[in-house]
Amino acid sequence: MYTTAELFAIAADPATSLEVFLNSVTISIPDDADGCVDLDAEKERLANIWELAHLSMRELVGRTGLSQTAFAKQAGIPLRTVQGWCLGERDCPAYVRFLLAEHYKLL
Repeated sequence: MYTTAELFAIAADPATSLEVFLNSVTISIPDDADGCVDLDAEKERLANIWELAHLSMRELVGRTGLSQTAFAKQAGIPLRTVQGWCLGERDCPAYVRFLLAEHYKLL
């Protein structure tokens, strides 16, 4: 089984479609996994991870309902860095997007 961070990293690959991501991850669930795995619920959780991994930073900030200033302040990131990510001047690394999505309880 993968951790949420590993799933986010796999999903963040721009070449990975949602269908391929869902199929490859759900196939990896062992048949003898502890308890019954609700595949519909798991696919919904995985689809949410994939969607968050493919959001632009502007969209991710928007999902929090905060302004860029409040988002940056609460995350402890310089405002100019957040602005650069939202404008597409710089890329926000996938692991940082994961940590921010986790911090703001989007996952």
